[in-house]
Amino acid sequence: MDHHCPWVNNCVGERNQRFFVLFTMYIAVISSHALALCGYQFITCVKVQWSECSDFSPPVTMLLMIFLCMESLLFFTFTAVMFGTQLHSICNDETRLKNEKPTWERQTRWAGLRSVFGGGPPSLRWINPFAGLKLPILLPRRSWRGGAEFSV
Repeated sequence: MDHHCPWVNNCVGERNQRFFVLFTMYIAVISSHALALCGYQFITCVKVQWSECSDFSPPVTMLLMIFLCMESLLFFTFTAVMFGTQLHSICNDETRLKNEKPTWERQTRWAGLRSVFGGGPPSLRWINPFAGLKLPILLPRRSWRGGAEFSV
């Protein structure tokens, strides 16, 4: 176990650290996208003199855009820092538990990344949360047997 995360209501450890790292990365990317869209909307509103910008009045629109910018900036900052600290601990083969002495042999940075993200060279599979996921088969497999019960 590395730490308990209230966002996912679970402990983050060896078997699910990849998913936590991807979760923080995707939230940071989505937050930066929201920040870029907010900036684009602001520029568009300034160009049209706020006349066709929103159904709300210009002061209300401005307050909503400021709130959205602050919220996306806050989420981006927090998740980007979490993403960075997780990558730092993976690359340095560390845990966040304070009093734990390492009883394992230290890995190189790339070996640590490969062990978390699924081995092999860096690829797009590393950022795909469904790559290498083994889902249980929900439908039982049938064996097709020929015989009298199947003849017409």
